[in-house]
Amino acid sequence: MKRAELPEDKKIILTTDYKDNTINMEFSDNLVDNREKGYILSAAFFAFAANEGLDKQQVIEMVNSHYDQFTGDDDSSLFKRL
Repeated sequence: MKRAELPEDKKIILTTDYKDNTINMEFSDNLVDNREKGYILSAAFFAFAANEGLDKQQVIEMVNSHYDQFTGDDDSSLFKRL
């Protein structure tokens, strides 16, 4: 693939807000596909888990323990705020 054929780079910027106890995400203007956002965020999560030395069972337990925080019906859900 020639360099001219490469797609434009995309980015996600994460910031913390300790006053509101939140992690905020800002996506580059060219990152609009939710599946692509999910792929990038999933890759970052698994890279973090591997770097921390977590095994597969620990990752499963982490997801089981915290998944509802991201998908809950109230306004505190991470995905409701995106």
